[in-house]
Amino acid sequence: MERLFSVTFRLGDSIRTKHYKTEKSALRNINKWLLKHREEVDINASFFSGSQGHLSFNAPAEDLPTDQTVDFYKTKAWRALRLQALEYYERRCVCCGATPKSGAVLHVDHIKPRCRYPELALDIDNLQILCEACNLGKMANVEIDWR
Repeated sequence: MERLFSVTFRLGDSIRTKHYKTEKSALRNINKWLLKHREEVDINASFFSGSQGHLSFNAPAEDLPTDQTVDFYKTKAWRALRLQALEYYERRCVCCGATPKSGAVLHVDHIKPRCRYPELALDIDNLQILCEACNLGKMANVEIDWR
């Protein structure tokens, strides 16, 4: 079973809990939330860290990254590879055959998901073209090569 990090955000009397897959993402999102609400008086974010125990925050930490993270899908390398894959697979859904001419929105899909196989993120052999309907029906834990 996958371990999740539960973070409790409190703003005055309002309390909400969110779950994150990694401690790093929990800390990053706590920091973003604290930055967003830094003008508020009564705020707190807390969670339990396996390595550090219960952690509670009332102000953003200066040493945590916030927006420095580059969106993979906006990188030059991804955009170039995406175009190469679209051309290689002739802009056609490999599952159902739909094309932009038939009104389909095409996605370049990672067969083995980036979250589990980051080393394959820029490998054209790990890419396939799926229309939006076929891609949204597929989940990250399903590794089907429709080619």
